[in-house]
Amino acid sequence: MFNGQSSSGVDFFNLLMGNEDFNIEMGKLTLAAGRLEAELIHFYKRKGVDENLSRFTLGKLIQYGKNNKLLERNLASALESTCKQRNYITHNIYALFTELLDETMLPKKDLIDTDVLTYTDYAWVTRNNLIDLADLISKY
Repeated sequence: MFNGQSSSGVDFFNLLMGNEDFNIEMGKLTLAAGRLEAELIHFYKRKGVDENLSRFTLGKLIQYGKNNKLLERNLASALESTCKQRNYITHNIYALFTELLDETMLPKKDLIDTDVLTYTDYAWVTRNNLIDLADLISKY
């Protein structure tokens, strides 16, 4: 499948799009993010919040919790960090490879086809961070 070929830009993005393992991880990551959003809403309801938060994004839910002093500082920090990871891989990958963004969390220069595995691992780690936070929040 991989042969160590150099790849960059949109060509590398297309490798990601065509890689089944990467796409499976991205699907699982998306489901895990949705679960974390729901767990945050349940947590806020347990804290007495009666607002309809169902349309809030993960970032807005975290900000709501911080603004209303519903989240401990360390938990808020972990949520923000994981939200940034999730946003980066779900919203910025194409922009990264079309020179709209600088290289920050993931490499975009000097890539070879096996770097698809790096991106897949990043998605796996992010998914697990989301799951761990959802598990934690569900117990509060």
